[in-house]
Amino acid sequence: MDHDPQGGLTSSAGAGPSPEPAPPREEDRQQPALVGRRVAVGPLAVDVRGTFDPALPPVVLVHGIGVSGRYFLRLAGELAGSHDVYALDLPGSGTTPTPRRPLTVAELGDVVATVVAQLGLDAPVVVGHSMGCQIAVHTVKDHPGLCSAYVLLSPALDPEARGLLVQAGRLLRDAVREPLDTLAVVVRSYLRMGPVRFLRTARCLLHDRIEENIRRCPVPGLVVRGEDDPVSRRDWARHLARSAPDARFLEIPGAAHAVQHTRPEEVAAACARFVAAHGRDARPGRSPLPGLRGRGAWTPGRRARARSSRGGGGGRSR
Repeated sequence: MDHDPQGGLTSSAGAGPSPEPAPPREEDRQQPALVGRRVAVGPLAVDVRGTFDPALPPVVLVHGIGVSGRYFLRLAGELAGSHDVYALDLPGSGTTPTPRRPLTVAELGDVVATVVAQLGLDAPVVVGHSMGCQIAVHTVKDHPGLCSAYVLLSPALDPEARGLLVQAGRLLRDAVREPLDTLAVVVRSYLRMGPVRFLRTARCLLHDRIEENIRRCPVPGLVVRGEDDPVSRRDWARHLARSAPDARFLEIPGAAHAVQHTRPEEVAAACARFVAAHGRDARPGRSPLPGLRGRGAWTPGRRARARSSRGGGGGRSR
């Protein structure tokens, strides 16, 4: 299966050149030759666009609420020549089937970890954007040893923004700072998700406390924001970097919230330096996939069963 510039997956069998090909769009010219693959995660599915090159250091890109891996294609294009890049469509996003209920942030972190294991990736660097940062943090925290490092791009939901109206207001302020092609990608994804499922998923994210979870991320981290981002404020991003055991802060001048889409060259350069210092190839002698040793694939309800077996009640255990 090959990547479709419109965001889907197409079969490469029997494909021939168009007699009069349309001029490629600017975004399509920046995209790498990614291969599409659907990964089963229990009864769920995750669609992956990836380079599938185990000789290069792996990087996994995790999108935020309402969007999809398409949001990362420009950054993937910048990284693909020197990294083994994978942009995920999490369950219910992009081209994937919709789960029967919204998954919690911790469950989505488990989904990412299972995809890493299914693909056989050794010590990837996981990169989250916006609310995808919360998912990335859970993947690192809940699966020790699985990832070599993590990058948080434009992390959202500081304590002052844990309300739907506040968050909506910040997103609207950001919208006027983003270019039209970026807004088009976001709007198409939001329309596919629909308002009901968006609100149900948002409630799960609003209850998550990334500033507490990041304290339990033992690997190196990098927190990146755009200078003009009204969603991920400077003091909040700096606070997250300080809260982590080992993390650094970086700001991209003049960028807004969708920094990976509008400034992919600068973000890719920062990620590449970080991966070179802390990624798989910087850790020789590492055993593959210790984070999932003996745990098996994740399936929905597994966390609830685990809490029950420990005698836990109905509250959150994390």
